This record gives sequence, structure tokens and C-alpha cells, in this order.
Amino acid sequence: MPHVTFIYPAIEKVCASERGRSRPMHPLAIAALSALTPPEWDRTFFDDRLEDIDFDLPTDLVAISVETFTARQSYQIAAEYRRRGVPVAMGGYHPTLCPDEATQHADAICIGEAEAVWPQMLKDQLQDRLERRYGPADAPLPAIRYDRSVFAGKRYFRIGLVEWGRGCPFHCAYCAVTAFHRGRCRARSVEDVVAEIRGLREKLIFIVDDNVVADFRQARELFEALAGSGKRWIGQATVSLGQDPELMDALAGSGCAALLLGFESFSPDALVSLDKPMNLNHDYELAVVELRKRGIAVHGTFMLGLQSDTPDTVGAATRFAVEQKLFLASFNHIVPFPGTPLYTQLEAEGRLTRPTWWLDESGRFADVPFEPWSASADQVREWCHEARRTVYGWPGLLRRGADLKANCRSPGNAVLFLFVNLLMHREFYGKKAFHMGVRTVRDGRGAETSVR
Repeated sequence: MPHVTFIYPAIEKVCASERGRSRPMHPLAIAALSALTPPEWDRTFFDDRLEDIDFDLPTDLVAISVETFTARQSYQIAAEYRRRGVPVAMGGYHPTLCPDEATQHADAICIGEAEAVWPQMLKDQLQDRLERRYGPADAPLPAIRYDRSVFAGKRYFRIGLVEWGRGCPFHCAYCAVTAFHRGRCRARSVEDVVAEIRGLREKLIFIVDDNVVADFRQARELFEALAGSGKRWIGQATVSLGQDPELMDALAGSGCAALLLGFESFSPDALVSLDKPMNLNHDYELAVVELRKRGIAVHGTFMLGLQSDTPDTVGAATRFAVEQKLFLASFNHIVPFPGTPLYTQLEAEGRLTRPTWWLDESGRFADVPFEPWSASADQVREWCHEARRTVYGWPGLLRRGADLKANCRSPGNAVLFLFVNLLMHREFYGKKAFHMGVRTVRDGRGAETSVR
């Protein structure tokens, strides 16, 4: 019987004791591929974030899901398998946006969504005629199913992941999602999604869409259908929902516990430079206040290193996060992902100091791989660090925890707030030192070998 091995790489290989302290969310893409794998195939899944990869396990094909931050690690894993004569297939955002690069490290790559081409790739492998590239081809979203049994026995955070739609109607200059989906936005039927959510054993659900309110009418339909399901859920949305009280009422009635909102910047010039006009002329504070009134916590994200950034604009974002008592706040430098308009702009302006930063042997997660417009790369990195320290230090944490309407409206919510914020504190400070890709592998005798 043929055998396929699925692998989800980590950003950085860590020791076993460190992995045991982490409980990531399960990778939904692996469950989708497993569901599409014919029953005559045996399958194994290794999550590199949680466990060692057994390179000696016999397999006929290795399938690696690759993101830009995990590209270097993915290529190292692939090299070890190919050294042993095992063919490797890669898919995901990074191979789609950098196909020429990924082809150098794999026997086959998938460009675009894998669901429509995965069965053919398996068939071609059995007939020893695997092609170098597959796709792009799109599977209708209603046909997608998930085999979550591949996650059995692994230490994941107890949350159920569900995908309603793919893509986003907006065209933000920095967004790899828009580049991957080529500006299209599609959704599964509300009935299908609600049935899946109701059938999950988890009580807390993450709807992983990049913008769960991409279409206000469809969103209200979904929220109203989820009312009474007994589930609590979190998702990602745009600040424009703060202008629609009825939509927010439906949100609250659906069991929404928290939303991630991409504030990004308070500067109109910066938003224009990001091609993010949907944030212009919207009151950030109003959105937070209206959601809090309905018991919905907010995770706000901010981008630093933009064209009009100064210490004052960074300070305004930090104060907003603390004063508006955001449940969580992320402060990261803007990232030039390959294939995005931002990357093209920085390249044309000669600002990319490390054009293939994801492959840099000395690269760290927090490095700024371009020359910012209004500050040095070191200054931008320090802005991020100081903003996190302000928000996740004890004074900021206690002030945000004083929100009794959303963050700490019950003993359970208060425990969750403290637990998640302490985890985020540890993660944000830890990522400052993350190297991308340095790892070791074990041979059949258990000996470790460094792979770079």
C-alpha cells in the first residue's frame, strides 16, 4: 500500500522541552489534504512544531505545507528526504508566490489551491510521472471536507478551526492573501459551515477567514444561523463593522467572543500608502466601544515602519491599545512578502536590504529586511519591542484587565485573559531571537546532524 507523509514545518526547530510548553492550533490545510487522499493510501502527519520528524519512516511521497516564514525550514526538511531518495511535493502561500525558488527544493510544487490537483498528484506519483508544477486550479469551496483524525494524539490548543470563505475583497499592498487568491473572494454555503461548527466537539471555534465580514449581508446570515448553537467563536474582521449596529447585534447573538481588527495605523497617509482605504474615515474607538458593549473582546493589530511613522504615531497606537483595554494587541514591523505590491515597491525603490530575507542563514523573526522611510531598521525593531513591553508589562496588562464588559466579564474570561496575555508576552519576547530554519535531524541510530 502506498504511503504519504504530511509535514507542517516550524519557523525554528526547538528542543523537546520547549516544544512541550507550546500548544499551537492545528493546521487546517493538512486535514483538507488528508480528506482528499484516496483510502488506498496510508498516511502519516508530523507537526514540526510539536514533534521530531522520523525521516527513516518508509514513505512514497512527502507533502510539505510552506509559508514564507517557514520556507528555509521546509527546504531543509525536503533536502533530508530527497537525500534519502524520497520525492517531495510542496504547496501553500510561498511556493505559489515564489514558484521558481520552490521548484529548486522539491520534486513537485502546487501553485494555488491544492484541493483540485492533489488527487492527480498522488495518481501521478504512483505511475512515476510526477510533474514539476501543478495548478493553478480552484476547487469549489462547498466540496471541501476535513479529516481531523490526522491530529489525534498531538498537543494542540483546544479550539476548533473552521473555514467559511477564502480571499478578501480588498487589495492591501502588504497582503500575501490577496496575492495568493488573485483578488478573488469566495465563500461556502452558510448551511454547510453551520453544520460543521455544530458537529465539532470543541466549544470554542476559530473561523479562520481573513475577513469574516467581507460581505455584510452574508455575514449577518451566518451570524443569525449560529445563534443558539452553544458555541463561542473568534474571527478576524475590519473596523468598518463598527458603523453597523445591527451587524454587531447579530455578532453578539451568534456567540462571538472576540475579533481581531486590523487597525494598522492612525495615520491617513500611512493607510493610503498601504492601499487600505477601508480604514479611512472609520472611528477606531467607536468600533472597540460598540463591540465591548456587546461583550466582544478585541485583538488589535498595528504595523510599524510605515512611510509616515514617527515616535509620536507609535506612541498613539500604544496608548490606544492600553486606554481602550484591548484584549490583545500586536505590534509588528511591516513585512515585505514576496509577490505583494509592497515587495515590488521596496524593490523598485532599492530599499530591500535582504531581498530573500526568508532564506537568510542569520535571519531572525524580528529582523527588518528593508530600509524604512522615516527611521532606521534598528529603530523600527525597537519601536515594536517597546510597544509590546508597554502593553504586556504589568501596568498595561492590569489596566487592560480592568475591562469588566468584555475582557474580564466573568471569572472564566478573566482567567483566559491572564493566561493568553502571559503566553503572548512570552511569545513576543521570544520571537525577537527566533532564527528561521536552523535545525537538527536524527538518523536511524538516533545521532543528531545539523542541517542548514
